[in-house]
Amino acid sequence: MTSEIVILCNPHANQSKAAAVASRLQQIAPPSPQVEWVFTSYPRHAVQLARQIAEQGCRKLIAMGGDGTVHEVVNGVMHLPPEQRPIIGIIPVGSGNDLAGSLKIPADPVDALKLALDGSVGNVDIARIEDDRGHGEYWTNTLGIGFDAVVNIRSRSIRWVRGFLIYFLSALQTILFNHTPLGLQAVQDGKRWQAHLLMLVLCNGRREGGAFWVAPQASPQDGKLDYLGIRRISRLQMLYTIPFVMQGTHQRLPYACQGRFQKLELVSDHPLYIHTDGEIYAGLDSTIRQIRVEAIPSAIRMNIPSAG
Repeated sequence: MTSEIVILCNPHANQSKAAAVASRLQQIAPPSPQVEWVFTSYPRHAVQLARQIAEQGCRKLIAMGGDGTVHEVVNGVMHLPPEQRPIIGIIPVGSGNDLAGSLKIPADPVDALKLALDGSVGNVDIARIEDDRGHGEYWTNTLGIGFDAVVNIRSRSIRWVRGFLIYFLSALQTILFNHTPLGLQAVQDGKRWQAHLLMLVLCNGRREGGAFWVAPQASPQDGKLDYLGIRRISRLQMLYTIPFVMQGTHQRLPYACQGRFQKLELVSDHPLYIHTDGEIYAGLDSTIRQIRVEAIPSAIRMNIPSAG
């Protein structure tokens, strides 16, 4: 029988810095009959572990890692019906921690642990993508199509620099080699539109990449998803646009488009490159041309700061 509270930690998060944080937190919440520590060993391991832990009746499952770890934990527990899903806590020790930021979960691991163990509980929205391959997946923070997905993909092959410089070099490569707009036909909550977009980001949370305020107005508790699209522009304009997205001031740009929805269907004239919560959903070998995305309101109960 699994303990009542399980802390599921990705020790490799944030270039393996999470392992040292876990050692420190184990002094505050040591392994016991009430609290169990479980560690992932490989990518997507948390999906399998979270499902097993939830099926064994765990009351509270605390995801310790970055947005990718939370992504995997949620995909694991969503195999269960709502009444059997454990309360989810987050100890944000990744590089971006964007969903935790949108939910105002403390950045300090000790404070986040205290909130996860004893804090108030609120309902949090998630979303689901399904594609023309018959594949589907849940996501919690952002889903990127086009430019930012390719930047994410390219960043994984850059290992000689760190931090923002990785993103900058990946963005330059993407602007030079993947500057192809997507011809999209969309059905947004029953209304049709079409556009040629270099980038489309669907948002449950407010930011991605730790520094890019893609949807400053978004909320993971309003039952809706927001989106940002960048229409066809020159390479130089795309480079010019990046600081606006970092500051969340891109709404003023004439080639930026925003909106809100609960259901969105897309058909593309080119294969879609996609990331979900920073994880590669469809890489540069993608054949996906059609997707359906839907918000799932109040799907997960989470330990989050009270509204007051």
